[in-house]
Amino acid sequence: MIKVLHFSNKPAFPMVDGGCVAISSVLKSLLSSKNIDVFHFALSTHKHPFDASNYPETWCSRMKMDAQFINTKTDLFGAVFHLFKNKSYNISRFYDKKVSARIEEIIKEQNIEVVFCESIYTLPYIDLFKKYKLKIILRAHNVEHEIWKQLGEQPGFLLKKWYYNKLSNQLKRYELKQLKRVDGIIAISEEDALFFQQFEPNVRVTAIPTAVKTNFSEPDYKLNDFYFLGAMDWKPNQEGVDWLLKEVLPEGIKGSTLSIAGKSLAKNEIDHPSVICEGEVQNALNFIQSHGICLIPMHSGSGIKIKLLENLAMGKPIITTSEGVRGVDVEHNKEVMIADDPESFREAMYTMHMESSKRKVLGQAGKKFVINNFGEEKITRRLIAFIEEI
Repeated sequence: MIKVLHFSNKPAFPMVDGGCVAISSVLKSLLSSKNIDVFHFALSTHKHPFDASNYPETWCSRMKMDAQFINTKTDLFGAVFHLFKNKSYNISRFYDKKVSARIEEIIKEQNIEVVFCESIYTLPYIDLFKKYKLKIILRAHNVEHEIWKQLGEQPGFLLKKWYYNKLSNQLKRYELKQLKRVDGIIAISEEDALFFQQFEPNVRVTAIPTAVKTNFSEPDYKLNDFYFLGAMDWKPNQEGVDWLLKEVLPEGIKGSTLSIAGKSLAKNEIDHPSVICEGEVQNALNFIQSHGICLIPMHSGSGIKIKLLENLAMGKPIITTSEGVRGVDVEHNKEVMIADDPESFREAMYTMHMESSKRKVLGQAGKKFVINNFGEEKITRRLIAFIEEI
């Protein structure tokens, strides 16, 4: 029996964003193995507070779990201080001595052998893991510095672009330093895995995507309105929606509407002639099923966009960008429609809105693609095998 500490930078539940979905997917896989004893430890923050009652009862009965609150709020002094120290402010916000002390207690009490770290934001505690000679597996949700680099390349104020590039460089330096110290890296996409292998060839690296549920009933392909669902406290989502509303739809959508919902979004917060702003929704599944065409207007990010896989798995017709499908081998006009400039995105929206047969063909092809490549059983076997071989 392998004693595994599953350490996440936020709770797995409620699944309010793609990161939570990815964390819960791994946790579900770990709990399915008879050879792994799991202790789940999560950081609780103002954005993602921990509440054990949000976890499925069947999961709670099969693992030990705990959480520790940590203040990750940003402030001007901290940002300026780390800017002059030339250290990553993004990373430093996730370290706390109380968290370190609690993790050390867990390691000793539970005789932990392997720590499974969800994202680089759990690696500020790597010295502690090394102290107890634990095997360290990093689940890299993204190549984090790439996100900030891409944001810095977007049009905008020069000072903001400069600051994003500074954050990117600091994160890159931190990422590359810590890659050398882990025993294994599980990237979320083949593209990310190649990056990690290039910079640290001596560490074992594999690409295992997030497993997704596929047992959904067929959607209503008569629905031809549009929707976006995503956490609005994440920069790539903010930038994507801003581009969609200002560049693609400055005059609205003739004959249709766009419903927008997501974490950290207030109801009616967005003022736009065609937008129905629903704010945070309690049931994401109901929201998706009640609307027609999924829009994923991403222009930055790394790894695989969980929202893409979830909507593909539900058989929804999707319009996205090249960045939105990054790491997923779907094709334009086969499983999704891909458009990178405002004019072609508008044209794709018009086509999808008008043609119910296209909505159905693409939606069904997308679901078949996910079943063949991201099914839970297949992904779980690969994940457990990697852990057992470390």
